[in-house]
Amino acid sequence: MRALKFGPSTVDLPYTLRLYGVTERKFDSLTDEDTKAELIDGVMIVHSPASPRHDNIAGLVRFLMRGYTGAKRLGLVLGPDSLIRLRKLRKVAPDGLFIRQKRVPRPLPEKQFELVPDLVFEVLSPSNRDVNLEIKWPAYRQAGVPEIWLIDPDNEEVVVDYRGKEGSTETRTHEGRVASTVLQGFWLDAAWLGADPLPNEMDCLQAILK
Repeated sequence: MRALKFGPSTVDLPYTLRLYGVTERKFDSLTDEDTKAELIDGVMIVHSPASPRHDNIAGLVRFLMRGYTGAKRLGLVLGPDSLIRLRKLRKVAPDGLFIRQKRVPRPLPEKQFELVPDLVFEVLSPSNRDVNLEIKWPAYRQAGVPEIWLIDPDNEEVVVDYRGKEGSTETRTHEGRVASTVLQGFWLDAAWLGADPLPNEMDCLQAILK
């Protein structure tokens, strides 16, 4: 494991740093387009760069969602650099997000989205697992995100949290198709996410679009 040096101190890589008592104004002054950071209830969470494995899996899922929504003209898929302001003192940057076509603001905001996405997904890794499961997942639920995907490569599992009229329904899939309710017709095979190397993205997209 590598370490990041801060003078006499070191921080193991990958890392997650937390700064407490941060206002939205302070957060905005400390961040720029090159900073991977989020704000949850006054805590600024700074992430190390994603591991190649994390980036590869997240990139595949974004490609498939973006390709599918583009082909069907369903909306917009972004991530992981777009900032979403869920409410005061809560600014998040999920690995991927989907916004229905009719809800996409025009023109796109220069700074951040002021809305709740229709779907978000996060890829879990050793450095972000506790943040995603203990902080961001509840924050997404409280904000009313209709569908949340938690992709866990280490446990070969995909959790889909769907918000229905009677509350949230959680499904866990280890093999076979993982289908979206919000992004109707979209699915992926859980085996794709655990493959090494990952399958060809165009072959996967063509399978979904059939």
